[in-house]
Amino acid sequence: MTLRGLLDVVSPDLRRASAAMWRSVSTAAAYRRWLLTSHDLVRATSPLLADALAESVRRGETRLAAYFAEQAAEENGHEVWLAEDYAASGGSPGDLVDRVPSPAVARLAGAQYYYLRHAHPVALLGHIAVLEWNPPRPGADALLAGRTGLPPDAFRTLARHAELDLGHGAALERLLAELPLDAGRRRLVRTSALATAYGLVELLTELGADP
Repeated sequence: MTLRGLLDVVSPDLRRASAAMWRSVSTAAAYRRWLLTSHDLVRATSPLLADALAESVRRGETRLAAYFAEQAAEENGHEVWLAEDYAASGGSPGDLVDRVPSPAVARLAGAQYYYLRHAHPVALLGHIAVLEWNPPRPGADALLAGRTGLPPDAFRTLARHAELDLGHGAALERLLAELPLDAGRRRLVRTSALATAYGLVELLTELGADP
């Protein structure tokens, strides 16, 4: 089964969890909770990409290393965007530093550290595929601004990713078509994608529940 085919199988679970979570974001406090959790997850992105790049270089995987280097440049600073949105929503910057991240976030990001260090860095492509192939819906920022009463500046990360993820997703499609992956590497990418998909379902379900 292709990676796309696999994600088509699990996407209904993701969509249901995502829809339920966004329905629960009806207040400014609920949106700030989403921003905090997103910041917990996104701040792991640059370190993950740096590790994947270093491991790819060590293994002589030049095409993979070039992709991770490009992704690292693209993703740099996105946790700052979320911090800025959180401040615009009325949150205190200290909240981002002092909080203990959810175990669901740690499991989601931690699985990728394990796969890229102890299996192969190509595993991270499965994780990236789940995130980039499921971008925010265009207009979600305006909808949430109306629902929560928060200013537009609190939703800039959502608005940006609704556009950026489309290009990133297409770049990943091209890379997957180019890489000469054997059956074992393809299976690793799919396994990583499944870990991320069901990790996201867990995290979204947690966010959609009452705090």
